[in-house]
Amino acid sequence: MTDAPLPTTFSGPSESPGFLLWRISNLWQREQRNALQPLGLTHTQFVALAVASWFGQEEPITQARLSQLTRSDPMTISQVVRTLEKMGCFERAPHPEDTRAKVITVSDTGRELAAQAIRIVEATDRAFFEPLGEETASLVQLFQKLLR
Repeated sequence: MTDAPLPTTFSGPSESPGFLLWRISNLWQREQRNALQPLGLTHTQFVALAVASWFGQEEPITQARLSQLTRSDPMTISQVVRTLEKMGCFERAPHPEDTRAKVITVSDTGRELAAQAIRIVEATDRAFFEPLGEETASLVQLFQKLLR
């Protein structure tokens, strides 16, 4: 019988990068969820709306492409797209080249909501990451490294 409750290489949960990331992610998501609630948006809906707004200027955005760009589950994106379409934020039209796909465009309503939401999300991020001060830029670089 060992003294440790689990066969881990860490001295405890506070030394595990995965556990810390999970806890921080949950805390950050809660802050974003609360901030976006007055707009009637979930954070996932905001991300889909923002990504479609950003990349839709450069290329035709399909549901599959939106899933790739957000690195979200295709079924989740399907539900989000339907919801945003019902909210009047997205419009779907036939794809000019792929008859099986629809192109998602952001409506004027969607652009207005995205503009409001981005200000809220960025203010929430600033407040959340404020304790890091100038180290925030290093954190962003580390996140980018992990995503490569």
